[in-house]
Amino acid sequence: MYRTMDFIFKDVIDLSGNSLGFISDIILNFNNKKIDGFVITPNNIFKKVLNVHINDVVNFTSVIIVTAVSRGEYLQFEHIKNMNVVDKKGDLIGVVEDMLFDKKEFSIKAVILSIGFINNFISGKKILLVDDLILGDKNLLYRGKNPNLKFFNSAHKLLKREES
Repeated sequence: MYRTMDFIFKDVIDLSGNSLGFISDIILNFNNKKIDGFVITPNNIFKKVLNVHINDVVNFTSVIIVTAVSRGEYLQFEHIKNMNVVDKKGDLIGVVEDMLFDKKEFSIKAVILSIGFINNFISGKKILLVDDLILGDKNLLYRGKNPNLKFFNSAHKLLKREES
């Protein structure tokens, strides 16, 4: 599984080896639950922002190699980051912090929610499956049965080595 942060600030070059810039955001297709591509911010302030479709990416390593770029406005992760997630009653479940998506198909699997700094540390973050979410103008609506899916932070126990 990938997270959005796995791609942010990765360098992008074309097939000729020319630097196009770095990835600044991810392009989403929330209806199809897919990652459509990436937003490339050029290193030069006089150049405009570019987009690359996921099918135009040749290599995903420390440097991303692409065959073609385009321009346009699309739904980006930054548009839903920090968006409130509410249940059917209107109660706040959490705030969108990150997304998990498949490595091969780039299909969105889940959304990671923050429930506050202290609560994240004590209880862990919540993870909701994207199939249970509906994207609205101002909120994400959770229509699933159990909003309590969580990861827990736990302290590691240090074992004392016995000397012989």
